[in-house]
This record gives sequence, C-alpha cells and structure tokens, in this order.
Amino acid sequence: MAPLPPRNPFAPEQAWLYAYTAASLRRRLRRMGISREDAKDLVQHAFVVALERWHEVENAPEGRMRAWLDSITWQLGQNFLRLSRHRYEQLGHRGLALAAAPGSYADERAHAARLVRAALGPMTDEDHALFVASFLEDATLDELALRFGITRNAAFRRITTLERVARARVERLSPR
Repeated sequence: MAPLPPRNPFAPEQAWLYAYTAASLRRRLRRMGISREDAKDLVQHAFVVALERWHEVENAPEGRMRAWLDSITWQLGQNFLRLSRHRYEQLGHRGLALAAAPGSYADERAHAARLVRAALGPMTDEDHALFVASFLEDATLDELALRFGITRNAAFRRITTLERVARARVERLSPR
C-alpha cells in the first residue's frame, strides 16, 4: 500500500495565497502587539476561517483576496487583544473552598433532583412512564393512547391528574 501524501487543508488554488501572505499577516499581528507564538496561531486560525468562507472570494482578483484575508486576520487579532486585556488571578487551594457559595448551582441542582424524586416517587411504574412520556418526551395524546392502550380521554385525565398531584407535592416540599 502506498503511503498517503502529506495532508494539506488548502487546495492548490488556495495554497498560493497562504504562501504569499502568511509572513505579512504575522508581521501585521506583531505590529498590533501580539507575541510571535500567538501571531503564528492566529494566522493559522485566520486561514481556517478563510477556508470555511472561501466561497466569498472564490473568483475575486488577487488583491481582493489578500484584503479579505487581511481583514479576517485583523478582526481575529482585535478579538485576541480584547480578550487578553482581562486579568486572571490564580487562586490557591483555599480558593476552591470559597468558590461554591451557599445556594450555588450544585446545591440548586441537588435540591431540584430531590423535588423531582419526591414528586415522582409515589407514582406507579405505569403512571411514571406516562408522566415521562408526556412531559419529557413531548408525546401527543394519540401516541400516549397507542403506547399505553388507553383512550385519548383517559390519557388526558391521567396526565392532568398526575400533573396536579406532582405540582402539589413539589409546592409542599419547596421552601416559600
């Protein structure tokens, strides 16, 4: 089996654009104040974006293609500089204890899970399956009637009753 040729993400008609503009784009990013390593990465990212949007300049003259690629690179450089202005402070191991404040997202999720278990716990298996099919899977009344072997009216009555009972349990258990 013959070895595969090296992978080039650019078609031959796009490769010349890379060959002629990569160095000038890196220089422009360096003049904007971006480090050498970051400029190299941003130029690569600019060509990835250009490859995705190549249809915009496919039949354009060379000068238009270079200006188009230059504007993509400039916008990526501006975004990079905007993000790099933010300061990040490293927290020590003590910072992790401070991160989870009371009433945090994890606490709220645990409380919500307890409420759902309490609301669905006393239901029979068939009622639980009907409740899940109706409210989580968004099954229609026709689908529920067919799946559970009941009429549409019976499905509607059972769903409304289950919803009312579950809502009452959740309201009784949740803090006011």
